[in-house]
Amino acid sequence: MSTRIAVVVSTRNRPDDVVGCVRTILANTSPSFELVVVDQSDRPVSPPPEAEFAGDSRLRWIRTTTRGLSASRNVAIAATSAPVIAFTDDDCRVPQDWVASVESAFAKDDELALLFGAVILRPEDRVKGYAAEFEPHAVREFKSTLPPADAAWGVGANMSVRRSTFDKVGTFDVMLGAGAPLFAAEEIDLTIRALGAGLKVVHTPAIAVIHLGVREGAAASHLMRGYGVGLGATLGKHMRLGTRGAATLLTGWLGLQLRRSVLNVMRGHRNPGFGLAAAVARGALRAFRMPLDKAHGMFGHSG
Repeated sequence: MSTRIAVVVSTRNRPDDVVGCVRTILANTSPSFELVVVDQSDRPVSPPPEAEFAGDSRLRWIRTTTRGLSASRNVAIAATSAPVIAFTDDDCRVPQDWVASVESAFAKDDELALLFGAVILRPEDRVKGYAAEFEPHAVREFKSTLPPADAAWGVGANMSVRRSTFDKVGTFDVMLGAGAPLFAAEEIDLTIRALGAGLKVVHTPAIAVIHLGVREGAAASHLMRGYGVGLGATLGKHMRLGTRGAATLLTGWLGLQLRRSVLNVMRGHRNPGFGLAAAVARGALRAFRMPLDKAHGMFGHSG
């Protein structure tokens, strides 16, 4: 049977995490998927993490000297011909029906371009610190118009994309995302490009993964501010590209966060959130100083 869906996991220097993730993906019973792991680790470990899965023909393990989540995902996109590509992170765990659920969603809706499922933290992890999460309460559909500033956007840890979407709007911007100069928001950028092209984006609570990657203390603050820089840079880029709604979204988000921060001050919070707003503004300013390939809607390489 031909491969109808490729699952992609990117990893770097986290062999235990990626092995745990791969176990849950290969426990899926759908007969028509492949798993592509793109490994950017700095040095090999012994035994190699893929050794546990030797003989499973669904798994391809690609080692690359590229750096950054977006670059890694682009390697995987080039390595598979599957018509649907599902992405999760090495610190996530998926249920046994995850692949089949993604496949079914695309089979039922020929217009579906991007699908974002829920990314859930366990209660015991949520109280420890911070990690990206996304829990839509109902199915939401977007087409041509950007979600408002007060709406939650989908998270790349549970994101599936029809291959034709990449053909129409391009792959991930390698200057965005974890391990890249602008830290984050590669999935937001892809969403904006897809909506700008008139494609359909769906959020659903019915397809969920568990996210284990909680950061605590200073590491959590650093992660959140990285997200802020990436968001600001993405919206700043789209302002430069003339994307309709980008400027409104940036000013709306900054206003919303500043109001939240003032309320947090009034409530006596130790970390009211001004640092996150400042990070978004800093990211937007960086976007206006960076080279920009307007023909492809991507940041250019600065060095």
